Amino acid sequence: MKKVLKKLITLLLVVVFTMSMAACGKEDKETLKEQNDTSTKTQETPDTPETQEKVEPVTLNVWHQWSNETNELKKVYDQAVTDYIAENPHVTINTQTLDTEAYKTKISAEFAGNASGIDVFYYWGAGTARKLINADKLLPIDKYLTDEIKAKILPGATAAFEYNGKTYSLPTFSWYMTLYANKDLFEKAGATLPTTYDELIDAVNKLGKLDGVTPIAAGAKDGWNAAFVYQAFALREVGATNVNAMLKGEIPFEDAGYTEAANKVVELYELGAFGKNPLESGNDDSNAAFGSGRAAMRIMGSWFANGLYTDPTITINPDDVVALKIPMIPGKGSASDYAGGFVEAFWVNKNTKYADEAAKFAISINEKVGKAAYETGTGFCGWDIELDDSKLNPLFVQIKGLLGESVEGVLAWDTSLDSNPATIHNEQVQTLFAPNADVSAFIKEHQAAINK
Repeated sequence: MKKVLKKLITLLLVVVFTMSMAACGKEDKETLKEQNDTSTKTQETPDTPETQEKVEPVTLNVWHQWSNETNELKKVYDQAVTDYIAENPHVTINTQTLDTEAYKTKISAEFAGNASGIDVFYYWGAGTARKLINADKLLPIDKYLTDEIKAKILPGATAAFEYNGKTYSLPTFSWYMTLYANKDLFEKAGATLPTTYDELIDAVNKLGKLDGVTPIAAGAKDGWNAAFVYQAFALREVGATNVNAMLKGEIPFEDAGYTEAANKVVELYELGAFGKNPLESGNDDSNAAFGSGRAAMRIMGSWFANGLYTDPTITINPDDVVALKIPMIPGKGSASDYAGGFVEAFWVNKNTKYADEAAKFAISINEKVGKAAYETGTGFCGWDIELDDSKLNPLFVQIKGLLGESVEGVLAWDTSLDSNPATIHNEQVQTLFAPNADVSAFIKEHQAAINK
């Protein structure tokens, strides 16, 4: 009996042990399966060549009008593009350039069609862009403007880029019209740096006696250069408020100050202020004349300042150059009026095949150019971002001070007026830089073009 009982106990222990081993084996298999599942999931989490979304390469055709290799803005643009490509390696930027007047003509011709060879392009806001927008040629970028981007833009800096409640671009930088004067030549001529028109006339007479020196380099072969000279005196004769109202079409072109401004340009021409044949020299020629000491004064935007320090062809000492306001006319205008403002930007062709990439590039390049333009002493940034002013040249600092004293600005007329009157304006101001100028005809042509 004891032997039978002992065998039964032994048999029961074997059965229990076998069942226990089976259970452990099952548990081990389930644990291993869970571990394998977890391992598989972990391995699938990172993107693999099979799971990564393929980013298609994109080529954007970008046009701008800084064609001169010595132009600081061209250098600024080129560096901004290099930085952008580093951040977006799937994007290739194909850049095309022409000088200002040829550029305007080419852009107009391209957008007479669908401008299929242009994705993003540099252009001027206000009236200049209005025709393209009315023709539905430009892409609104509102849906790309995040709260972060909006927070970085200076208040009031987008006025020239907004139409019918939509935003078509963002600012790069603003500019300030400056009378640049070579004080070394002024000292040699015994002339006073001019703060009034009468002092300007006196300086022209004295500087004209220096051998090989033109008192004012006008660059009148390029219409926009000639226009700068006229607009400077129109600003002083008429005042910024009235000029702006005229450019917006709120009041007609009829103020007597416009005639007086034209008469002043003619007076200066007849005194030899612009040399013998000002229509034979364009923008680059006149910049070179001033930079080599062959001209004592230059009416130009703030972007001209940095080139005097960086252009290797400049032979004068840039520290001898003084930045002045446009001379006042006693009893006219306000010293706080100035010519300049935010108007330059990169825009997107509505016909682009790459709307997302083009819009993002335009936003980025506007910010990058705005920042770099300020930090190189070329223009005043339209973005509320951290800026390094440690390397600003002394001349740009002077202009910054002048801008700080200013209140109301007037944009260049050819960027504020619609394209047809803008073209007529630039062509007509050139007639003031030639013998036998007809001021009456000049005024009538403007009235016919603007007062519609």
